[in-house]
Amino acid sequence: MQKKIKTDLKKYSEDSYKSWINTQPVFTKKSLLIKNYQVMQRWEDSYMKSLAAIVTSCGGDVLEIGFGLGISAGYIEKSKKIHSHTIIECHPAVLASAKRMFKYELKSGRMKLHEGLWEEITPRLPNESFNGILFDSCPLDSGVEFFQFFPFFKEAYRLLKDDGIFTYFSDEVRGISKKHREKLTQAGFQNINFKICKVHPPKSCEYWKYDTIISPIVKKYSQ
Repeated sequence: MQKKIKTDLKKYSEDSYKSWINTQPVFTKKSLLIKNYQVMQRWEDSYMKSLAAIVTSCGGDVLEIGFGLGISAGYIEKSKKIHSHTIIECHPAVLASAKRMFKYELKSGRMKLHEGLWEEITPRLPNESFNGILFDSCPLDSGVEFFQFFPFFKEAYRLLKDDGIFTYFSDEVRGISKKHREKLTQAGFQNINFKICKVHPPKSCEYWKYDTIISPIVKKYSQ
């Protein structure tokens, strides 16, 4: 029986969602801005490379939430281990950028794109569909905290195959906090590790002010 799709827009008003997707993004050499919000910047390159290495470490089928500047997507596509790469992105103009950047991968069928909020799309995907999942989404409202990954933890566990791996854009500088471990454990994960990634955000960056950030390494083991 098809699981009923429940769109979770309570964090974002309907007006905010429409405003977000109807606002033309500003792409520069160093950043992506939507509604003057810093969605992504080029300093994240080393971090995205780290997250991509984690999410492709098991090979197979990879799910990526959020496209941004396509930095992590590029590193994921370089992996010879994976079979498929599915991306969920809600902004139509950002999705159009993905289509331009990865024409060959899309034509070959190695990459698949879904337009919409992850809250709308992932309930349609079957249990245990992926070997690796990378979550790097951002809020559509200025009043919502940047790192909104906790609600996705349970969905990540459901979507991962046994022995699959989950990682995400973290908000922690040098280690996984008790709060994060509790949320991950509640979702079903038991094997929770990380590595520290050195970064160099510019002073103008509004969402990260430190010279390190952790790369979560969260594994789902068969019972």
